[in-house]
Amino acid sequence: MKIVFVLPPYDYSRSVGSTRKKTQIGLLPPLGVGYLAAALEAQGHEAALVDAVAEQIDTETAATAVLELRPDLIGVSSFTTLTPNDAYPIVRELKRRAPDIPVIMGGPHVTSFARQILEECPEVDVLIPGDAELVLTELVRRIENHESYDDLRGILYRTASGEGIANPPADVVKDIDRFPHPARHIYKHERYCPLPSLSARRPATSIITARGCPWASCRFCYQGGEYASPYRRRSPENVVDEIRQLVREYGIRNLVVWDDNFCVMPSWIDRFCDLLDAEDLDVIWSVLARANTVTPEMLKRMAASGCYSIQFGVESGNQEILDLINKGHTLDQCRQAVRWSKEAGMDTRGFFVLGFPTETPEMSRKTIDFACELNMDYVVFFSYYVAPGTKIEELALREGQCRAFTGQQVPSYVPNTYPSAEELEAMVQSAYRRYYLRPAYIARAIARAVKRPSLLKNHAAGFYYWLGLMLR
Repeated sequence: MKIVFVLPPYDYSRSVGSTRKKTQIGLLPPLGVGYLAAALEAQGHEAALVDAVAEQIDTETAATAVLELRPDLIGVSSFTTLTPNDAYPIVRELKRRAPDIPVIMGGPHVTSFARQILEECPEVDVLIPGDAELVLTELVRRIENHESYDDLRGILYRTASGEGIANPPADVVKDIDRFPHPARHIYKHERYCPLPSLSARRPATSIITARGCPWASCRFCYQGGEYASPYRRRSPENVVDEIRQLVREYGIRNLVVWDDNFCVMPSWIDRFCDLLDAEDLDVIWSVLARANTVTPEMLKRMAASGCYSIQFGVESGNQEILDLINKGHTLDQCRQAVRWSKEAGMDTRGFFVLGFPTETPEMSRKTIDFACELNMDYVVFFSYYVAPGTKIEELALREGQCRAFTGQQVPSYVPNTYPSAEELEAMVQSAYRRYYLRPAYIARAIARAVKRPSLLKNHAAGFYYWLGLMLR
């Protein structure tokens, strides 16, 4: 059978990315559909992808592109919980034009709101929350053989009469080495581009070494809520095998590792670095980490094997807010983690959130002050949004007001401790100006560019990107 996946149209400039000609700055290949495509191809099926986000096309154009590929089945990835209805128009348009082709939907929004989707979007035939490789391949097998799937665990489906049925969940796959590497051939690689802070080399792409978060306790985070995926990690051998394939078949020189926290399991990291060194692939890589799990020895070992950049989710410069969201680290741990990373020779990146429940404008300014104190190479400031199923959701709704999501830089939530949404929005923009226009930051950027002239191009791209955020 031929399965065509589609990522629904979405204006990525509303998130951390921005549009530039044929590429979306900050957008990298969607690994989820790549894993599903590989699992299906391993069973003899054919897979293709229409990424309407990367292609920057509307619903009608995306539907035409999907149907021109003559699919037997259509898989829709509802990839964001921020804009819950983004997937519905494409599903309805596809069903209007091709009512007999089954439409299957998965992704983070399905994992959170599967039952709600059954009610809101009658055009969808089957929903698969969570890991979908094994469930989807079995579902496709049954559809191909005209067998019933009403007893298949891990799906929600609609009967011929229109009734929505939720089957018991599928078992969690503990050994994720059994999944084949993502089917990279389905991507139009020229459509993707990392953020300026991750553009030390090209071509670049993304990988994951694990699923889920090893901490999974942050009260504001999707991974700390009721819909979180359990933590499982691939073997170092399996990851290096994929990297070898990416370098040799696609010429990849820069890897963006999207694990929620790469810096756990020190023996795993040592083994991974040893294997990577033995391959002599001349590839550099970046990671996300937690401030309370890194050590100087770990960071130096990673840097010696090509890790050039590390990002910490600092979140707040107020210990009381860090305690409220159960972040699990302290301000001093953030200070030392950033210092150790700089000493190891890595670029440092930070993620900060303004407008948490109970946070006052003065507390937000304290977060900006702390970001300036850390003086990292790149930072991003967001306004807090209420993620579904998180442990802080009830408090947030009680202590503030939600608004329609129109972009990461425009508050979709305003705590009662803030005078207005406009003041919170102004605070986010002020944070960027205060941070990037500081003499201390400019001096550090110049010093780094003198040592690494290739950074000049990245700094220019970063300034262009930052200016776009300000103008929006």
